Amino acid sequence: MAADAQPPDEGGDWWQRGEEPDYRATLANERTFLAWTRTALALLAGSLAVLELVTVAPFALRLALACYLIALSMAVTVIGYRQWRVRQERMRHRRPLGHSRVHLMLGLALLLLGALIAVAAGLAPH
Repeated sequence: MAADAQPPDEGGDWWQRGEEPDYRATLANERTFLAWTRTALALLAGSLAVLELVTVAPFALRLALACYLIALSMAVTVIGYRQWRVRQERMRHRRPLGHSRVHLMLGLALLLLGALIAVAAGLAPH
């Protein structure tokens, strides 16, 4: 089997196998990774804001919400890197970029976040 024909997920110097993709596609892939990173940072900043700045909900609820935001931030970081790497490998081997359920899972996680915030708002004194 030629070096170029290796499956992209075998580890090693994956970024050297295959052929160099069009630089515009590589840059677009990097911009997408940076968007994932910005989202993770925003979630992390939100966790600090919920924990420190919001005083209308009980501390235990704020702590739970902050921990959820931190976990979501960490997940988004890992997902963003994985998406970038998989797409970069596929472009190097001229394979279809494929589809992922990640967007559905992230959407559901954000819906759960909205539900938690609604609970927190409902517990706030009026």
